[in-house]
Amino acid sequence: MNEAKMGCASQCAKYFLCFFNFVFFVAGGAALAVGVWLFVDSNSFTDLVGKLDQSDILNKTDTDVIRIISYILILAGTLTFLISFLGYCGAMFESRCLLCVYGVLILLVLILESVVVGLAFGLKGDAEQSTRDFLKSTIKYYASNIDKTETITVTWDGIMTQLHCCGVDNHLDFRESTNWTSTDKILPEACCIKENNILKDPSCPISPTSNNSYYKQGCYRAIMRTIEENAAIVIGVATGLAFVEILVIILALHLACCYWRPQHVLTCWCCC
Repeated sequence: MNEAKMGCASQCAKYFLCFFNFVFFVAGGAALAVGVWLFVDSNSFTDLVGKLDQSDILNKTDTDVIRIISYILILAGTLTFLISFLGYCGAMFESRCLLCVYGVLILLVLILESVVVGLAFGLKGDAEQSTRDFLKSTIKYYASNIDKTETITVTWDGIMTQLHCCGVDNHLDFRESTNWTSTDKILPEACCIKENNILKDPSCPISPTSNNSYYKQGCYRAIMRTIEENAAIVIGVATGLAFVEILVIILALHLACCYWRPQHVLTCWCCC
């Protein structure tokens, strides 16, 4: 079908789908490339990131965790790459078949997202308790040796530093870690108040108080508070994403109907 035979609305829909899917095509390809890079040669990637990131968190992350991250990136990148490729080709080459497949796949993604959100709200109480139990189960592996490159230690230090908290409920949770109880410190330095990345009180790990640490402020409450404070943003982003997905589905099916050949059907409600 020539573009001259297509209405203005259909041409706008076509180019919007092309642009939209091209962006996600590139993003999916980038995620896939990073995932493959991590899977094949994680050392070179972590070294590169380490030069850009002063925290050097990837070099302090376990190999198994990096491998899991690579799997997730490969899976998510592949799905995004393929679906956006179908949408782009379907719109650009005016393929009714590809557009229909693309619309159905986006619809399935939307349904899956709706199911996940529904389960999240329906199982909110169980999820909160499971989160607390999970945090309790990980803190026992907190390592006292700063030279160790255990992911749990790095993650907990990051959480406590960013959220200004200590332990799950308080600093007493670190008594569950055999690595930690073997030292003379009461709490990690990440629980202490810092000024210009330096401990406000050097004696904080040994003699914590309300003035030099966050030892009474649990990270579980801090995490829940952060989620509640950003709930509006999360809901807004989720709503916007759902709106875009619905719009894309409508446009894809609209174009698929426009590209339906006259010899196959007499009329179509969405024909141009």
